[in-house]
Amino acid sequence: MARKLHIGVDLGGTSMRAAAVAKDGDFPGLAKRKTRPELGAQGVLDRLIKTIEDAAAAAGVKVSAIGGIGVGVPGPVDVARGVVRLAPNLGEGWNNFPLAHRLTDALGVPAYVDNDVRAGAIGEYAHGAGQGVQDMVAIFVGTGIGGGIILDGRLRGGFRGAGEVGHTVVAADNGIVGKTGQPGSVEPLASRTGMERMVRELVAGGRRSVTPGLIQTIGRGRLTSSVIAEALKQNDKVMLAALAVAQHTLGLLTANLVNTLDPQMIVFGGGVTERLGMKFVAPIRKVAYANLINKHNARLVKIVPAALKDASGVVGAAVLARQNL
Repeated sequence: MARKLHIGVDLGGTSMRAAAVAKDGDFPGLAKRKTRPELGAQGVLDRLIKTIEDAAAAAGVKVSAIGGIGVGVPGPVDVARGVVRLAPNLGEGWNNFPLAHRLTDALGVPAYVDNDVRAGAIGEYAHGAGQGVQDMVAIFVGTGIGGGIILDGRLRGGFRGAGEVGHTVVAADNGIVGKTGQPGSVEPLASRTGMERMVRELVAGGRRSVTPGLIQTIGRGRLTSSVIAEALKQNDKVMLAALAVAQHTLGLLTANLVNTLDPQMIVFGGGVTERLGMKFVAPIRKVAYANLINKHNARLVKIVPAALKDASGVVGAAVLARQNL
């Protein structure tokens, strides 16, 4: 008997990925393309539909044979209605966009929509680093910082949207203000955006660095994970300093989460973790353990990189579709 597949989609502002995922987490069909947010909501939707069809074809099945479609979206979602409340990274026209309904109309298959970071968390829990635990928090470090919380084996959606760990305040007196207007939160200190800000400030203050040049050549104007890796390879002191601030901040965040929730595991994902692996996570873990209130058996709390790497989102979105449709 053929395996029943679900399509999982990781819909980002730069690119979209879709995979036909089996119940055991294997994904025999994968497709991706540029998102092109300048096309607006309808244009992105058209590309998304084609990507889903390509993933099904790559797995050797018809879309009509798929059990359902799960989509992780970079923004707040009304999960019950399948509506994207807001997704500025995807271009114009996404305010209160009925994505689940539009996909079902176009493809004849039920669809489920959730936040992309929560989808990544459930992917790691079900088929990645979190297999075998009941309580886990996933933290994804990229342009911003987001999280997904799993307690007693269930993803916590919260009353209004759980998992906004990037806006946890860890240094209220440092004067650095994030996009929420709150100074001292994690995201403007520890995201790639935050690290780039610090690099530029240090260079403007007279520090010498190869990183700005790498941002222009390798990163095409942005501090990407590849830029960070190359700057570290060249032992760039400015990049090392920015990274150290990010790691210390993420260590404090991790300690706060463990002190509050006492999970068995904290999983770090996103492009920076994927590229640097334990070199990124080990200093975070050291700071976290040093700041735990309960030191007894502290190292039983595992603080590890994501196992699925860039597949966390597509696998998790498919798992959510399988569980909820």
